[in-house]
Amino acid sequence: MIKIGMIGADSTHTESYTKLVNLPEGPLFGRAQVVKLWGEDHAQAQEKASQYQIPQVTATPAEAISGVDLVMICNRYGDDHTAPARLAIEAGLPTFVDKPFANDFDDVRALVNLAADKGTPLMSCSAVRYAVEVLALQPRLAEFGPLNLAVTSGPAAGDFPNPRARHPFFYGTHPVELLHTLLGPGAEAVSTRRTPRCDVGLVHYADGRQGVINLLQKSPSLYHGAVYGEQGWAEVDIRNWDTFYVGTLERVIEMAETNTPPFPIDWAVEVIGILTALLRSAENGGKQISLSDL
Repeated sequence: MIKIGMIGADSTHTESYTKLVNLPEGPLFGRAQVVKLWGEDHAQAQEKASQYQIPQVTATPAEAISGVDLVMICNRYGDDHTAPARLAIEAGLPTFVDKPFANDFDDVRALVNLAADKGTPLMSCSAVRYAVEVLALQPRLAEFGPLNLAVTSGPAAGDFPNPRARHPFFYGTHPVELLHTLLGPGAEAVSTRRTPRCDVGLVHYADGRQGVINLLQKSPSLYHGAVYGEQGWAEVDIRNWDTFYVGTLERVIEMAETNTPPFPIDWAVEVIGILTALLRSAENGGKQISLSDL
């Protein structure tokens, strides 16, 4: 059984992932167990540990990654991810960094370079990549012939009292991840139109594909996408919120079992690169931003 050390108790993702493996009714029970938890708020960590049967709450992140097979970085905010992720990667432990990978593209590149130097398996993604609706659509994409366009939409920011939830990476990662899942890698540049209501980013690909990302300032909770090919099209409307944690955690556990991430870490870098370029374009009057210049 894979022993998991979890960093971060302030996010609901802590319990969303833990209950899948620690509770007997969890769909992944027996595959893995969260055995250690560290949180900045020790009382909050203790409460979640008691509720979700985590044996040990540690005093430091270093203790949480000692004697485990896998580290999951689940702090709510991206600026809390880099330091513990570096600690886990340097220890050579398979590491999953929850969304957003980090709040700064330079931090993302530094973590990826460190993982390459250490030979440490590293994974980061939004769980929308493994939503059941997306997984059901993916086998059909080949039926559509060469893909021309995908359009994805989601909230621009989280509805939380903490101002850090307004950081555009916090929720903006989701529609970008969905676009990347539908169209695949290869984005070259982004240009953005910004209004008080939304940012609309146009993602350019070398082969002529294009993507449209809508980051909505005020919207209902939604993650929606559509993909268009020469011979067909489909849309995806993500509604099964709990199930995408199952699909994601399955891949995280497999990474620990095989020492091989489920997709190249370059994909995660590209997701943050697209988002970075989208925002930089918006801040510069719609100027096209090349990912190679980041």
